[in-house]
Amino acid sequence: MKPKETMKVLAASVIAVVVMVGIARFSYTPMIPEMVAALGLSKSVVGMLATVNYAGYLTGALLITRISDLGLKVRLYQLGLVVAVISTILMGYTTNVWLWFVLRFISGLSTSAGMLLGAGLLMSWLIKNNQKSELGVFFSGIGLGIVLTAVVAELIKEPFTWDQQWVIYGLVALVLLVPAWSWMPDYRACALPRTAGGGGGDERSRFIRILQLAYFCAGVGYVVTATFLVAIAESMPRLSGDGWLIWLIAGLAATPACWLWDVFSRRWGQWLALYLAYTLNAVSILMLIVNASMAGVMLSAVIYGASFIGIVSMMLAMVGRVFPENPSRPMSRLTFSYGLAQMLAPAVVGYLADVEGDYTSGLWLTLIVMALGVVMLHLARKAEQREQGSAALSPE
Repeated sequence: MKPKETMKVLAASVIAVVVMVGIARFSYTPMIPEMVAALGLSKSVVGMLATVNYAGYLTGALLITRISDLGLKVRLYQLGLVVAVISTILMGYTTNVWLWFVLRFISGLSTSAGMLLGAGLLMSWLIKNNQKSELGVFFSGIGLGIVLTAVVAELIKEPFTWDQQWVIYGLVALVLLVPAWSWMPDYRACALPRTAGGGGGDERSRFIRILQLAYFCAGVGYVVTATFLVAIAESMPRLSGDGWLIWLIAGLAATPACWLWDVFSRRWGQWLALYLAYTLNAVSILMLIVNASMAGVMLSAVIYGASFIGIVSMMLAMVGRVFPENPSRPMSRLTFSYGLAQMLAPAVVGYLADVEGDYTSGLWLTLIVMALGVVMLHLARKAEQREQGSAALSPE
């Protein structure tokens, strides 16, 4: 495989993540203050719009667990690119909350295609072409998407109204769709031969079930900050008007963190890397509670960006390696828990913020869930060790 061709494939995958995750999902975060100021949206509605988006993501994850046909996966992946553009643009053409719910749900479906189908297809391509089966570069697209939406938000917030801003985000996605589509390899040629063992692991094992619980907790830690970080920053007198900068910092931290976690994982082991990533994510949440200074919130954004992306990248790559024949399926099973957390947590935190007037209680609840996630992660590791021991003792 020529290095130039490999670079084009990786670039296409990263750009697709920027479109289907960065813009289709994350453009909403810097848009929250704009829509609240222009339309007077309540915190509950803001949280519900995020919840509906993740409901679409969760639905997409469930559907993907039932898909084994590689050709269908490729077609749905391509459809996700188109849907990401259209659903973003149409957000600016209505003020009907129910239509917003529909559009954010559809956008969530496209995000699941970008994250899960995209990661699975790329993993298959990497294995087929004897490349390292790591997804750090792929998930750097999430950080790049955050950076892009933050920069665009700052450029367009003054000269354009909130509805025009949505259209601009969609047009940016349309431009990026061109290289993402044209550099896409023929993923249909990447099918791996099935083995008698079925792929090296049991998707319904105790290990996977506990790992799903751990990933649920990580989903809560991720989504609360992803949804409300800009709004939290803007609510602080000393940070009013600088919310976009905080979001940019999170994205800048996330972009290189993926491959740095890959390096750390190779040297020190994936479990130690995951323990550290979970702990750092919890620390970033704690800092939002105890330190309202500009420096404190910036540092929290750096730690958050670097940690959440590592959790996603390492978790999905780990299960993808266990099930190389059909990596999208176990990734989707794991993501079901992550998506469920993303559907529930914004609504809960938004409700608490409406009742109490700030995000403190919601952040404390999130911190507790992340601490529980570290415990679940440890139990998953122990379960894996027991299952590997039992497999080694059983006769072939």
